[in-house]
Amino acid sequence: MNLPELGVGVTWLTDLDPVLDRNARLIDFVEVEPQTLWRRDPESKALVVDPASLRSLRERRMPKLIHSIGLPVGGTCWPRAPELTLLRRIAIELEVPWCSEHLSFNRVEDESGSWQTGFLLPPRQTLAGVEAAAASIRTMTAAMPMPLAIETGVAYLRPRADELPDGDFVARVAAAAECGILLDLHNICTNQHNGRQTFREYLGQLPLERVWEVHLGGGSTRREHWLEARSSVVPEELLDLAARIVPRLPNLKALVLELFPPYHPSATSTLQQQLEILHRLWDRRHTVAATPALVRTEPADPDPAPSPAEWESTLAALTAHKPCSTPLAHELRRDPGLSVIREMVEQFRGSMVLRTLRLSSRLIMLERGPAYLEQLLAAFWKVHPPEPFAIDEAEAFAAFLLEHRPYVPFLTEVLAYDRAVIAVALHGEERLIPFRADPLPLLHALSVGRRPTGVTIGEFEVLLTPDEVADAKLFSQMQVMH
Repeated sequence: MNLPELGVGVTWLTDLDPVLDRNARLIDFVEVEPQTLWRRDPESKALVVDPASLRSLRERRMPKLIHSIGLPVGGTCWPRAPELTLLRRIAIELEVPWCSEHLSFNRVEDESGSWQTGFLLPPRQTLAGVEAAAASIRTMTAAMPMPLAIETGVAYLRPRADELPDGDFVARVAAAAECGILLDLHNICTNQHNGRQTFREYLGQLPLERVWEVHLGGGSTRREHWLEARSSVVPEELLDLAARIVPRLPNLKALVLELFPPYHPSATSTLQQQLEILHRLWDRRHTVAATPALVRTEPADPDPAPSPAEWESTLAALTAHKPCSTPLAHELRRDPGLSVIREMVEQFRGSMVLRTLRLSSRLIMLERGPAYLEQLLAAFWKVHPPEPFAIDEAEAFAAFLLEHRPYVPFLTEVLAYDRAVIAVALHGEERLIPFRADPLPLLHALSVGRRPTGVTIGEFEVLLTPDEVADAKLFSQMQVMH
C-alpha cells in the first residue's frame, strides 16, 4: 500500500502542547486520540466533535495520525455508526493517511442492554474469534476513507490451551481483514513478562510487511505483573528489541513515542534524548530483509467452547463485579490476571472521579477518611457499569451519592459546586449554586486540602461564570478508559 513515510512522532493531548513545542525539531508528526475531541451536546446528550479543539489541532502545521481508543475491533460488538461518523469527520479534517484501533473489546450486549467494560479486554483467540474481529474491522474500514491498522494488544490473563498464540491470532486477523498492523512493542514485551508468548515467537508469526506503525512506551509493575501503563520513559530492554525489529519492517511508515500527561518526562533533556534515540532507530529502517512468518498448523478444534460472545460477556461481567456463575466464570476467577484487570479498571474509574469531582472527593476524605471514599466507590461500582468518559463517570457517582446520602457535612453543596464547574466549562453558561453555609471559607479550606471548620450556617449563593472556570481544563479530563 502506498502510504507516506511520516517519521518520528508522539501522542498528542492538549496538556502536552508546551512539551511538543519545546521539542518541535525532533517531532515529525503527532498522533491524536480522537475520543479526546468528543463532547456531549448539552441538549441532545449525543457525542459531538468539539470544534475549538479540532480547529486548534488543524492549526498545528505538521502531519497527523489518529489512534482511536474507544472503538476496539476485536470483539463481536461492532463499532457503532454514530461514533464511526465522528471518527470519520476527524480523520478527514486532519487529513490522516491511515487510522488505527485496538484489537480488543470494551463493550458487550446482554439482557441488561449494551454497556462499557471500562477496559480494553482481550478477545477470544480462536478461528471463530478471528472471523468476529475481521467482521468488526471490515465494518470500520467501510466507514472510513483511509485504511486501518490494528494494534497488537496486551493480555493479563494466562494463555489457554484452546486458543491461538498471540502472534498467530493477530496475523490471521490482519490477513482476513486485509488491514495493516500497529506493532506496539511494549504490549508484546508486557505479554512476555506476564508468561504469555515470547517476543521472538510473537514476531516470528507476524507478517512483518503489514506493519505500518510502531509504538514505543514505558510501563510499571504491580505485584507479579508488568503493566502497559505508559508511565515512564522507554526501558533499555525495549529499545534493544526495537533496534533489532525496526530494520526488518519493509513498510514501516511511522515510529511513535507514547506520552501521557501525568507521566511524560518532566525534564526536557530526557524527552529530547528519547526522541533522538527514536530518530536513530528510524534511520535504520528497511536495512534488513524481512523474514517470512512461521508456517502455522490448523488447530485441532476450529471452534472450541466458549464462543467469542460467551467469552466476552463472561470476562466483562467478572471485570465489572457483575454476578456470573458459568463454568467459564469459575475458571477465570482462578486466573491471577483477573484481579489485575479489576484493579486497573477501579484505578481508572477512581481517578476520573477524583479529578472531576475534585472538592467533593476531598471533602469526603477529610471528613471520613480515604477508606470511606474507597467504600463508597466500591459500592458504586457494584451497581453501575463503567462510563467511557470521566465526566459521565463523575456524574453517575454524584447521582449515587445524592441517592444514598452518606453522612458528610456540606457534601450536597460541594457536589453541586463541582457539577456546576463541569457544566460551565462544557456549556459556557453561568450557574448559580445555593449554599447552606458560607461558601468562601468552605471552598477555600477544601482547595488547600484542609478540613473545613467554623463555617457559618446560613443562606448563600455562588455565581460561577465561564471566565472563572476557564483554568479548570475540564475538557482534558474527558479521556476514554482503556
